[in-house]
Amino acid sequence: MNHDHVIAKKRLGQNFLHDPSVIRRIVSGLELATTDSVLEIGCGTGALTRYMVSKPQQFIGVELDKSLFQGLAEQYSSPSTLFLNQDILRLDLSELMQKPRKVKVLGNLPYYISSPIIEWLGKQSGMIESATVMLQAEVADRLMASPGSREFGVLSLVASYYFAVTKVMEVRPGAFRPVPKVSSTLLRLKPKTQGTLDLKEESALFSFIKQSFSQRRKTLWNCLKGSIDKGRLEAMLGCLGHGPNSRAETLSLEDFISLFKDLRAPD
Repeated sequence: MNHDHVIAKKRLGQNFLHDPSVIRRIVSGLELATTDSVLEIGCGTGALTRYMVSKPQQFIGVELDKSLFQGLAEQYSSPSTLFLNQDILRLDLSELMQKPRKVKVLGNLPYYISSPIIEWLGKQSGMIESATVMLQAEVADRLMASPGSREFGVLSLVASYYFAVTKVMEVRPGAFRPVPKVSSTLLRLKPKTQGTLDLKEESALFSFIKQSFSQRRKTLWNCLKGSIDKGRLEAMLGCLGHGPNSRAETLSLEDFISLFKDLRAPD
């Protein structure tokens, strides 16, 4: 598919990767085998797709832009490929997998939807072998942030609950068309073998974390008051080594899980 004839749609946050050396590094890093299943989120003009479709046993490409989807479906049609013109957040991976095997995910994620996609990947993490995602650098920094840093927040905690996150490389704006105003970072997410909470509890944990960060400059108590006794919260924070006026961004994932479990336990 010729990049020159494709006009990026701003509402879809489209910036198409076109730098051959970056593309080669991304594809070779996936170490694709003929037994693999691959899911590409946002195939765009097929810059990465063309190097992957023939390798794995099963290739699923998701593209929201109807005209791009049609071009991809025609150009790369084969028994082992499936292209879907739909919103990735509405996709249920378990319905698409041919066999109970894990999938390698690749995606150049638009800025406006990157956080919801990270959450979606987390919920599907039991079926994912690895997820290699291109993000705006500031979003990538939030995924990798440690407690106490300015970037640390809900997204950092969601990512670290489900995944071990590593930086693969930084990518300059000129590698994309149209050229974005910011740099990008390629991350690899490897699912953790999680077993601490069931799905319902996970959902409640993330609601609790979001409430804890609801007023960023205020103390944890200010964010949670109305749902917990102050003395009880202060005692719990003390057990975790935190002062009574601690803010959410100073607590680690393990701290939040401990607090969450204690709060749900009967008095």
